Amino acid sequence: MRALASVVSLVLAMLASPAWADCPLDLGHGVGWVVYSQNYMIAFRPDPSRIEIGEPFALVLNVCTKRGEVAELVGVDAQLSDEGRAPSQHLKIVPGKDGRYRAEGLLLPTAGRWEVAFDVRSAGDSERLTHEIVVQK
Repeated sequence: MRALASVVSLVLAMLASPAWADCPLDLGHGVGWVVYSQNYMIAFRPDPSRIEIGEPFALVLNVCTKRGEVAELVGVDAQLSDEGRAPSQHLKIVPGKDGRYRAEGLLLPTAGRWEVAFDVRSAGDSERLTHEIVVQK
């Protein structure tokens, strides 16, 4: 019971911290993912919410440092995990305000395990974060 209380306290403290308040992880529509590294947090969701094979889609993102500061999205890439080949796409990154971005023109031409990579930077420090997305037929 004491362990559960500690976990609940930790979660509540994290939710109340400035990093969480300044970097909202909920992008709406009830879908999406959050990727963490030692220095960054990225919340993202596809638009439309269902990724269709061979159909272009966008990613709506919020990119922040763990200190709650706005970070810059430098690039987005995707490759098929099993084969290591990148899809053909005409990616356009559209910046919003307060660390919000829209990456348009993504295309996943086949079903499989796709590794999506996000290149971010802040104050001269850059990092690549990745997340795997499984696309089924």
